Amino acid sequence: MSPVLSRRVSACAAVYVLASFGPLPFVEPVHADTRVVNAGGNLQATLDAALPGDHVVLAAGARFTGSFRLPAKPFGSVITVRSSQTLPARRLVEADAPLLPTLASGSTSPALMIVGTANWRIDGLRFESNTDGAGTIIQVLDSSSIVFDRLLIVAGSSGQKRAVQGNGRHITLMRSHIANIWKSGQDSQAFCAWDGAGPYTIVDNYLEAASENVMFGGADSTAPDRVPADILVERNFVSKRLEWKGQPRVVKNLFELKAARRVTVRHNVFERSWTDGQTGFGISFTVRNQDGRAPWSSTTDVLFEHNIVRDTERGVSMLGRDGTYPSEQTTRLTIRKNLIITAGQAFQAGSEIGVVTIDHNTVVNGGHFLLMYTGSVWVNGEPTPRNAAYAIQNLTVTNTLARHNDYGVFGDSVGLGIKALAGLTMQYTWTHNVLAGGPSSITYPAITWRPTMEEYLAQFNADHSLVASSPYRNAGTDGADLGAPLPLSSAGTSAPPPVAPLNVRLR
Repeated sequence: MSPVLSRRVSACAAVYVLASFGPLPFVEPVHADTRVVNAGGNLQATLDAALPGDHVVLAAGARFTGSFRLPAKPFGSVITVRSSQTLPARRLVEADAPLLPTLASGSTSPALMIVGTANWRIDGLRFESNTDGAGTIIQVLDSSSIVFDRLLIVAGSSGQKRAVQGNGRHITLMRSHIANIWKSGQDSQAFCAWDGAGPYTIVDNYLEAASENVMFGGADSTAPDRVPADILVERNFVSKRLEWKGQPRVVKNLFELKAARRVTVRHNVFERSWTDGQTGFGISFTVRNQDGRAPWSSTTDVLFEHNIVRDTERGVSMLGRDGTYPSEQTTRLTIRKNLIITAGQAFQAGSEIGVVTIDHNTVVNGGHFLLMYTGSVWVNGEPTPRNAAYAIQNLTVTNTLARHNDYGVFGDSVGLGIKALAGLTMQYTWTHNVLAGGPSSITYPAITWRPTMEEYLAQFNADHSLVASSPYRNAGTDGADLGAPLPLSSAGTSAPPPVAPLNVRLR
């Protein structure tokens, strides 16, 4: 019996014996075999031959050309495809390229296709753009338990439409660097998924794309249980290149949900968004039955907290229902404890959103604090679109620091301040907020502090934290300081740090 086969039989026997004694703590599976592929080797044949538990080791510096497929395997341990070099235990940067093998499709097809398979880990690989930047570099479809760790993808001079398509279950992208993703006249994404139930884990990456850096939805899911769900987006640095301004890059936003359920977005930096393909909102929470074949589409149970949104033309856009095709509702959005720095309006909301909570945010806004409108909606089950009855069904705004500017809370066709809140919501709670500056004639519910801009600016340190003597300390409904609980001493940093996207921790 060969040594490899002997190890397999011994491992299986041990599992059989131990199983009779009941459940045991998880034990890392026995490493079965190492299959080395040097430059010029047959990578596809090695992937085809690999068995659960194997490590497929690609020589660092080698380049493999083709459209490679991860085949389906018998159920078992994860197969790892990795670099031959020992990699740093952190997010990759471009300077790490010599440590990595490279995959390139050499065509418009994906360099790596992961279709109808499970239990693969891709660790420490570099990918080149497809020919002319067309299509998708890594395509996941109907696959599960796929981990992408320490990938390096920097598109070439022709850009790249999409880096990673993640349609599956248990999909992870971590410690990776994805940059220069754009395509002239087309939408582009660093990561996108629309037809896979999740869960999704996107943690500790640098993600740079022109249209939507990260998007869930954008095309129709094939069934209600395939709407992306159970999504964690944490500790990423998400940005756009300033050199794209004025170029045909179809710039849209930094993070967008068009169909998603149970989403947590926290401890990220989102920076740079301007009017081009859209109107410059950094963050977009919406619902779209994109091609008219998924009326079950909804965006629900979203928690957006402890993030920095900065250098955007506008802040956060929220849309309740699709108006082009029938859809379900966007509802239960919680936006709390964020620092939002935008040249324009901080929040925009309309088309019958369900429940929205805005709490403990520090907002540096150059336009409205909140703009609400009705719009057109097409409710799933109704025969045609109609005018929306309200902007937001149930709105809560508390403990937030912001600037009023000229219009503060603006309700399209109904007025400002209390008139907007009463006229475009079915129910609202508004208390313990600051709206600095602006006309004192516009009325707001109690308790709304309306300091002059000079008085207001005196309350802040350079990092947007409150000075020790500020009356807004311990003034919240919960006894905490108003605004986000953050000294943000590094909020002006523009380059992605190599390990974590924040040099400061939000309390």
